[in-house]
Amino acid sequence: MSTSGFFNSKIKKRFDIFFNGSTIDTIARSSGFLQRSAKKISPMDFVMGFVLSCSQMQNTFSQWAFQISQLSGTPVSKQAVFDRLGPSSVAFAKALLEHVLLQGLCYRYRRPSNLFSHFKRVILQDSTTLHLPEKLSEVFRGNFSKGKQKAVARVQTLIDICNMQFLHFSLGSFTDNDQSASQQPLEKISAGELLIRDLGYFVLEVFEKLGGKGAFFLSRLRFGLNMYDCNGKQLHLKDLLKSRSKRDMWLMIGKQKNVKVRMIMIPLPEQLAAQRIRKAKQDRDRRLNHSQDYYRWLEYTVLITNVGEETWTAAQADQAYRVRWQIEIVFKSWKSGFHLQQLLHNGCTNEKRISTNIYLLLMFICLFMQKIFLPVVRYAKGSVSLIKCVKFFVLNMKEVIATGRKQFRDIIDKYCKYEKRNHRINLSQLFSA
Repeated sequence: MSTSGFFNSKIKKRFDIFFNGSTIDTIARSSGFLQRSAKKISPMDFVMGFVLSCSQMQNTFSQWAFQISQLSGTPVSKQAVFDRLGPSSVAFAKALLEHVLLQGLCYRYRRPSNLFSHFKRVILQDSTTLHLPEKLSEVFRGNFSKGKQKAVARVQTLIDICNMQFLHFSLGSFTDNDQSASQQPLEKISAGELLIRDLGYFVLEVFEKLGGKGAFFLSRLRFGLNMYDCNGKQLHLKDLLKSRSKRDMWLMIGKQKNVKVRMIMIPLPEQLAAQRIRKAKQDRDRRLNHSQDYYRWLEYTVLITNVGEETWTAAQADQAYRVRWQIEIVFKSWKSGFHLQQLLHNGCTNEKRISTNIYLLLMFICLFMQKIFLPVVRYAKGSVSLIKCVKFFVLNMKEVIATGRKQFRDIIDKYCKYEKRNHRINLSQLFSA
């Protein structure tokens, strides 16, 4: 599909506004991607050609070269695009992403709710995986299946969920598990901010450091840790699990008794508890050999935090932890809306191409959040669905770029709102609690 000159000029204008004229060339030079004046493929055209190709679900060298030709007015071969991929293109794409992350936002996604009004920011940490061609298994080491090692990349992210602002990305292998990334938030989080994350990131030393910085955390508690009351007396799990009752208490965890936390145990509904136990009994890894105490443990939601009772009740802490699941909506928007997984197809067997593509796609996602989604949400009448907005934008990018902001807001208001459901709350409703 041909791209009109008018459409291309609109796209370039959007990027020129964001990158402040020559910023993209400056980043290209500092990263080594641009060492002299560009003859055929400028850094701007390199990036925008890729974005336009992806908007049409065509991540091929031919399509990339065609889009660059349309943007520059000069014929470009697919070999010329291939030749630009290497360590310098990875460094360039990564530097662009970092530049976007540092820009900050002018729009607040939601006003602080009663649940989170005590915190300066609410940060979620999580990761998602991307399946790649098997030829890349030595670089992006994945799991083993049927005797073969798969190629799987893992993208770690930190997101300020109240502002829907990405704070950090890191790209690694599937085997670089979440626990190895547990210290990443320490550089980004400050006193008065809240970090919410999954059990996979559980490291006692990190909780201790977060508390030392005056930051707050909320996490599930790992089974089997030593627990002591505030006087140093060891607490036994069997005693805590005797009756199916809620517990809310301060204690010390770890053999060194050096991390003071508030533990909240909330009994699960019987049906959900039975489901979790049944799943554990069907675990294929027989080495786990779960104990009876572990099965009883599965009947509870067990959380730890350093947020006091004056800020949260036990029920509010439980509700706050549910926010962590909303990052799955963000990841789903990447894969079903921006087609991040599909664009990394079997033809992408070059390591540098994969890394460059992922960084550029993440950069484009951040730009969408900053330039399209958040301004729309600010003025929309009602709750806008992120996934619906992403899908509509990708399918109608030409019209979105060409139309005025007011007209686009009216379109979003009509086609991209959450459906009204009584049995399930959406992200916006959760934050207005």
